[in-house]
Amino acid sequence: MAALPSPGQPPPHSRSGLYRLALLLTVTVAVLLRLLNLQSLQAEIYGDIVIVREYIDFIRHGLWPTHFALSAGPLYHYLIMPVIAVAGPGYLGLKIASVAVSMGVLAAIFAVGRRLGGDLLGLLSLFVASVSSWLLIFSRLGNSQILVPFLGTVSLWLLVRFVQEQGRRDLVLSATVAALGLYSYPPSFILAPVMASTLAALRLTGLRVRWKDVGIYGLTTLVVGLPFAWIVSKDPANFLTGYIGGKIRPAGSVLRLLLENLEKAAISLHFRGDFVFRSNPMGRPHLDAVSGVLFLLGVVFWLLPERRRWSPVIFVPFLLQHVPSVLVLSVSGEVPSASRTLGAAPEAYLLVASGVMLLIRLAAPLRGAPSALAAVLLAAILGINIHRYFFEYIPGLPYGNTPIAALVSSYVNDLPPETDVYLVHCCWKDGMPEPKGIEYGLDRPGRFHQLERGKVSCDTLERLREPAVLIWDFAAPLPDPALAPCAGWLSVQYYQSPQGRPVFNASPLRRGGAARTIPAR
Repeated sequence: MAALPSPGQPPPHSRSGLYRLALLLTVTVAVLLRLLNLQSLQAEIYGDIVIVREYIDFIRHGLWPTHFALSAGPLYHYLIMPVIAVAGPGYLGLKIASVAVSMGVLAAIFAVGRRLGGDLLGLLSLFVASVSSWLLIFSRLGNSQILVPFLGTVSLWLLVRFVQEQGRRDLVLSATVAALGLYSYPPSFILAPVMASTLAALRLTGLRVRWKDVGIYGLTTLVVGLPFAWIVSKDPANFLTGYIGGKIRPAGSVLRLLLENLEKAAISLHFRGDFVFRSNPMGRPHLDAVSGVLFLLGVVFWLLPERRRWSPVIFVPFLLQHVPSVLVLSVSGEVPSASRTLGAAPEAYLLVASGVMLLIRLAAPLRGAPSALAAVLLAAILGINIHRYFFEYIPGLPYGNTPIAALVSSYVNDLPPETDVYLVHCCWKDGMPEPKGIEYGLDRPGRFHQLERGKVSCDTLERLREPAVLIWDFAAPLPDPALAPCAGWLSVQYYQSPQGRPVFNASPLRRGGAARTIPAR
């Protein structure tokens, strides 16, 4: 087998026309998978997306926020502002922004693969990462988790380039990028220690790394992390006991919980994965069956004598980036987590691609067999992951991916402009509709109001200015049972989605109608 690129010698560029064609086709597939029906898949805004939208609204209004909104830090929101300026702040714009960041993840995976194993490993890694449902879900979701694999993989690429070429600037840049994880998302808080550990492991395998280099890495991390200490001091409760810190507070025996979480993490790629419907086809392993086998072959590939010295570049980040998920001791149902381990996905894809490399090398004596074998494996991975995303993940979203909020917004926008709209209660079907999701889609959000179910009465309706429309749960005959004496003021209209699913009830308010009593249910 060919040796890894020697230190000081960057990998050569391939001049093969066939290689360039394969690279172009892979990039095309990656883009198509990320943009296909992006407007409607997934369709409904939910709580995490509201956090992103509100954060960028703060930035757009010149407030320059630096806080963490629950677990979402400032970095991602500032980073995507150029995309938002072009695509707009709606949900489609947020999804386009996450697609753009995911393309950066793919570019970094390709660059790391080329550094470690030349053009072929770079291309194979790019293809696997491009089509895998694990990364594809977060590429299209519009949420900030997609920044974690970007920071981790760019930092890893700079680290590998430093070891190969001994450029001190690459060392400092790698540490800087990794330390920026402090401003992103809790699972990326450990990026700098992960990369420093990788650097130390490479020294122990005999590569040109000095302990001084590890010290410079740590010092750079401390300098870049100083503003993070200030952010924590402004909101210590969130980090120590609140939304972030509360995740590691044990709900039982610490040792038992850690062992259980380690077991769940160990089988998440091959047997049973994340059960959160927005992060994964529920319970499915994070890798498809073909990729899972190739992953194991990739481990063998990097344990071979000629590759072993460089194996920490893949093994150390892959293993350590599972730690944030394993340390969630407060809610056992959140382990394994496809989102908290997303930073380890690039290394998993490098191992899958390495498994293909191993089979190609073994089949080399048979004329034509390596190319045919690679084509069959990659086609199988593509087909399985397309099915996982479009035919398992999307139908598994709440209410069959029915966008109740968007349908309510569309209905309200068609009302006369002087109409006030009152949403009575919310979230009546699988947590939908998200009121902010309705508001973001309105042409006249100032005329949108919310009323709390259980606190609506005929006196409430007496005080409302007409023209007014009430919107409520499709399963309830009235917005509130207390309105039975004045039900004659309402003319209930039942609305369905284009697919025939009930979505909401609505009624104009006409107080001149004859009052009548109907039995509440």
